[in-house]
Amino acid sequence: MSRVEQPQAILPRVSRFRAMNTVIEVQLVTGQEEAEHAADLVQNWFETQERRFSRFVPDSELNRLNRSIGWLPVSAAMDEVLSLAYGYIGHTEGIFQPGIAQALRQQGYDVSSEQLQSDQLKEQLDYSHTAQPLSSTSSDEKFDYCRPGWMHREGSRMVHLDPGTELDLGGIVKGWAVERIVDWLQRSLHIPAGMINAGGDIQVWGTPAHTSWTLYITDPFLEKRNLTGSIQLDGGAVATSSLARRQWMHPSGNGQMAHHLIDPRTMQSANTDIVQCTVLGQHTSQCEIIAKTVCILGSEEAIRWLNRHYDRHDVLWVTRDGSMWFRGNTEKLAERWPGFDPDHRFSLI
Repeated sequence: MSRVEQPQAILPRVSRFRAMNTVIEVQLVTGQEEAEHAADLVQNWFETQERRFSRFVPDSELNRLNRSIGWLPVSAAMDEVLSLAYGYIGHTEGIFQPGIAQALRQQGYDVSSEQLQSDQLKEQLDYSHTAQPLSSTSSDEKFDYCRPGWMHREGSRMVHLDPGTELDLGGIVKGWAVERIVDWLQRSLHIPAGMINAGGDIQVWGTPAHTSWTLYITDPFLEKRNLTGSIQLDGGAVATSSLARRQWMHPSGNGQMAHHLIDPRTMQSANTDIVQCTVLGQHTSQCEIIAKTVCILGSEEAIRWLNRHYDRHDVLWVTRDGSMWFRGNTEKLAERWPGFDPDHRFSLI
């Protein structure tokens, strides 16, 4: 996602800051003083969760959990995110899997993407050809990707990791953090309308004096073309997962590119036909998980997975050959996604 537009009749107060390895954009429809106070609280919230969940902060709660032996007491926030992640492992049939920290390091993602050497980053990516599969990660035992890899002690906020398990919660924490702060802004500060955009994980609420928010999708082929479509949203969530800005040279020196979306079936960077996926729904974390799952599965398998779960989200993705696929409410495609003309359309079942 790149920007959000509002009619001139009522302009939201806008602020931006960096946290969780991305730009967080806050738009609040309220008075100047209230907006500034709320924006400071939002920034504090995201910075706190980054210190808690980042694997790049040495003493984060996540890293302490990953180093633990036996049962460890965790915070309410960690307990909530792990419970949410547990459910999504089942929903995605194991494709969403937090136990991929070691695989990410082996792919070269052992520092924040902001710190990756500039000569490793590929500025103009060529998606016209499917990348060759990366070599398998070595393991004495086949990883059971359908298992969570940890246990909860009910009612006590005690967690026990399986031996050898290291968690990375980056695939869910941003969406969860957006949902939680949006709920708090509405219930506690009574802000009537606004938008939080955490690097493409977006939640909006309220539409004073106009009918909807307009969200524009960044084209993964930006050097070659520009998408002209947008999303019209009067409330709810949107999330985008993309390979376009997080690729680097694989540390093996084999000349192949690696990226952050790990396929738990191979413990390698996912190798499918999909470059970018955007999902429209009601909950940011759910949209985030679906977008990542679709990218990892690839077009054909993703359609079958969405149909198996009778999923009701609108899902739009772009493939390496530039084709656009849409699976969702085709009757409202023109209304919700004005300007888009997908090459492939699949209705809800």
